[in-house]
Amino acid sequence: MPMDNPQPERRPHPLERRPTPPPEQPPRQRVMLHIPSVRPTATYILVLLNIAIFALRAVSSEVDASLFLWGANHPPDVLIGGEYYRLLSSMFLHASIYDFRGGFAPANSLHLIFNMYILYAVGTSLERLFGHARFIIVYLLGGLAGSVLSTLLGSFESYSVGASGAVFAVLGAEFVYLHHHRRLMGEAGRARRQSLLTFGIVNLLFGLASSLPGSAMRIDNWAHIGGLAGGMTLAWFISPILTLRMHPDHPGEILGEDTNPLGKRYWVVSVYATVLVVLVFIGVFLARR
Repeated sequence: MPMDNPQPERRPHPLERRPTPPPEQPPRQRVMLHIPSVRPTATYILVLLNIAIFALRAVSSEVDASLFLWGANHPPDVLIGGEYYRLLSSMFLHASIYDFRGGFAPANSLHLIFNMYILYAVGTSLERLFGHARFIIVYLLGGLAGSVLSTLLGSFESYSVGASGAVFAVLGAEFVYLHHHRRLMGEAGRARRQSLLTFGIVNLLFGLASSLPGSAMRIDNWAHIGGLAGGMTLAWFISPILTLRMHPDHPGEILGEDTNPLGKRYWVVSVYATVLVVLVFIGVFLARR
């Protein structure tokens, strides 16, 4: 009886094979990270001080005008009149609640509200990481860089007020801190850096648009640029640099130690301040020629 020849078994095509499931990954273990931090006292004080000065100016249009004319950043008064204090005092003044006729203009308070909101939102987190001294250095010296650049490159007859330069310095310092710790912060840090970059670009473009003819608002772009550059420069050298090691007192937890103490970087602050002074006196020399 004839027998059927068995057909050879067909080998499956590689695309027909079921993929081998990847080996199961062990679940990620959460580890507690301890980072030195402080209470953001300086941020609270700066916010309250700016609000208090705004409230004092709101007492009357006469008080408002007097404080504005006394403290606004006005290049002729700074470079020719020698009133250098205006570089600092202008950082604590904002758009008046009165219009040029002495009537109420509540919408002008948005200048203060916007600056203080950003200072509170960013400053409270940055000061915790930077400490009081570093944060105050970034805020004041970064803001002064904005005032100096505004005086030297802005409109010579303009009056400039606002904490925007100092606020941009704080934003720039946060960006640098996140850059220094980009591996530690991971995707959350990258997203935050992107957010800060977008915010800065939008504000600078908005400021440029405000300088076009017919615009009802004038924004001091040079103060923003100077503050941003000053804050980033300072933070590049004086911001905390954390290295991780096992916590000596809590097994299984990690301690972040600052390997860039401020005490070793005061020379950078001195050089930075000296450069600002030199720039001011160059402006004085050119203005008085």
